[in-house]
Amino acid sequence: MLRHRLIALLVLLTLAPLSPAVAAQDATPTVSTAAGPGERTDIRYVLPFTPDGLNPGLTATATGEGVCGFDSSAALDRPDAWDCIDSDDQIYDPCFENPFILPDELGQVACFDSPFSPDVVVLTLTAPLVREKEAPEAAASLAQAAGVAIDPWDLPWAVELANGEQCTLLGGTLSVQAGQTAHYGCANGGTILGEVQHQAAVWTVNYLAAGELASSRVEVTAAWS
Repeated sequence: MLRHRLIALLVLLTLAPLSPAVAAQDATPTVSTAAGPGERTDIRYVLPFTPDGLNPGLTATATGEGVCGFDSSAALDRPDAWDCIDSDDQIYDPCFENPFILPDELGQVACFDSPFSPDVVVLTLTAPLVREKEAPEAAASLAQAAGVAIDPWDLPWAVELANGEQCTLLGGTLSVQAGQTAHYGCANGGTILGEVQHQAAVWTVNYLAAGELASSRVEVTAAWS
């Protein structure tokens, strides 16, 4: 008899209508909101040329002739970025080609020390660029030369941090601290250890300030390529 009553009670509960509050809750869709201003690292591409020539926001501190025979080791994400050498054997990296020059003409590039300065060196090329160069799936870099797999945005050309520090990718021989390669040199003497963490909307780095005992995790407000 008790079993019959339990069965009847279960049937009644199954057939009973949902309360308005429960029905409204079930009908509410899940809303995903995009990150607002300041909640996402700003990705920036340097564009040194316009159809009329060098961007008016830049200053050509020197001009000359040169050749660009290698992919850039600094701007890994850019198929138009090069490692170039001028007629005096001065090496520049990165140098960005002028996309407005006709393919049958010799190219022109603007070479930067960093995106934080408007000063550039403009080279007119004496040999054609390798036009079949494609966006790098495995771009050459110092880290890869050492056998480390690096994706382009693991090491942006430059980053600006939430603490105001401006850091640029280093070339040449890199130091290793705490088992982490110091890939970046920063304006105030600090360094960035390891790669940029860019999986989340706001990127982060492991930043070591000059003279500090320990590094700290700092957000990246902007990254350049």
